[in-house]
Amino acid sequence: MLVNADKAAVVLFDMQLELIPLLLEGTQLLHNTCWTAEVAREFDLPVLLTEHKKLGGLSLSLHEAAEGATRLEKEHFDLLREEPIAQYVAASDRDQYVLAGAETHVVVLQSALSLLEQGKTVFVLADTVSARNQADHEVGLDRLQRLGVHLITREMFFFELIRNSEDTRYLDLAKKYLDGRYIR
Repeated sequence: MLVNADKAAVVLFDMQLELIPLLLEGTQLLHNTCWTAEVAREFDLPVLLTEHKKLGGLSLSLHEAAEGATRLEKEHFDLLREEPIAQYVAASDRDQYVLAGAETHVVVLQSALSLLEQGKTVFVLADTVSARNQADHEVGLDRLQRLGVHLITREMFFFELIRNSEDTRYLDLAKKYLDGRYIR
């Protein structure tokens, strides 16, 4: 199954200033989540930013990259345990969810499993999630895949959205997002 721009929404988890330095390659993760937010905007995908109450504010660069995104605060690790987020998902016409952010084995995993239980198709950007240690990250990805989540990369996400090199936006978007020119 491929990501479909007409069916997909993006959720970016807990990219907060107090957490980013603690994550494996946190700076690169922030860069990748900004990239994901901007690509989602290019294809008019709804973007949801979650912010855990205990971790302070979101990164300004992500907030700017995800301009216009819905931003919701949470206490639970599983996003659907928060009533406003559960209502947001229930009211949405989207049945595919693309997840990225932190942490792989906690928030991403618990939220992905709840979305699956709701009958949603879930994709996790394997190169755009992280944890505080390698074992948790790797075991989290393995468990996600075994339980039915589709692991893809940022580049796969891009190509599944664009679908065709004859799309009039293809060359400009490929130059911006794929050829190492993306700078935030």
